[in-house]
Amino acid sequence: MGDEVALEPGAAEEAPSAPDLRAARVRVVRDAAAARWLVRPSGLRLLEPFLGAARSVAEVARATGDKPNTVLRRVQRLQALDLIEVVEEHRRAGRAVRRYRATADVFFVPFEATGATDLEGALAERDGYWERLLRRHVVRARREAMGSWGTRIYRDARGRVQLQTAVSPDANATMLDDAMPAALSAWRDQVWLDHRDAKALQRDLFALLQRYQAKRGAQRYVVHVGLAAVLEANRA
Repeated sequence: MGDEVALEPGAAEEAPSAPDLRAARVRVVRDAAAARWLVRPSGLRLLEPFLGAARSVAEVARATGDKPNTVLRRVQRLQALDLIEVVEEHRRAGRAVRRYRATADVFFVPFEATGATDLEGALAERDGYWERLLRRHVVRARREAMGSWGTRIYRDARGRVQLQTAVSPDANATMLDDAMPAALSAWRDQVWLDHRDAKALQRDLFALLQRYQAKRGAQRYVVHVGLAAVLEANRA
């Protein structure tokens, strides 16, 4: 399914949260089915319990709340793709208890293995899951908080055209009040910055994301942060 590579010390730079690649089992995945599974967030989530750890079907079922038969079907699929393998087997009365682990500590999926037509298509396919998740729950939060709403288009006092979620022709809707849900979907395509300011914004956004990602609150949120120079002004 893939090529296992032994990395020499110093062969790759280590990010702060990355594993020690000098000791890790690294697999370059070239099989199309396995590659597509790995780059899909929904598929990757099923592999997650076995990445860097040995787990039994029962252990994963308890951790996720899924039925053991459901987990077993996923395990069988992951085995067929050569993404997990049996690493322990304990004999007991009745069925043996097997523990599974990912076939690598680090998987690398070359773009060419995903079957996407180009890099933009590959990114769109990968991000599509998260975009749909964010959009669905932003709409739900707004609907539950405000009922029906519309879009208000106008030129503000600074002379900029605004496209705003609104509850009436003369009133924008705001989700920033304390009583409203914490939901946001905001796009700005007229932010004019020098390279120095753009890099500062990039780093500030990333640091902010990391700061809040480190918290362990009661509610799961999906968060999207993006920034890019618009190099083709006439392209939508």
